[in-house]
Amino acid sequence: MRFSIACPHCGARGIARAMEKTSDTLWTIDFQCDDVTCGHTYRTRLEMYPPQFPIPKRARPETLALQFAF
Repeated sequence: MRFSIACPHCGARGIARAMEKTSDTLWTIDFQCDDVTCGHTYRTRLEMYPPQFPIPKRARPETLALQFAF
């Protein structure tokens, strides 16, 4: 998946070029404008909110194997 955000300089599409995980809930993303004449680069921060970790997955219960009568 590719992130894109409008360029704050010219309004064209800005494409994410680099992503750095700063913490478990915070990422720093570098964008570059897709318009060749603009070429503006900018940095954004993406933060998970609320900064709580998701509920841990529970183990699946054992299931009986299907039995077919032949």
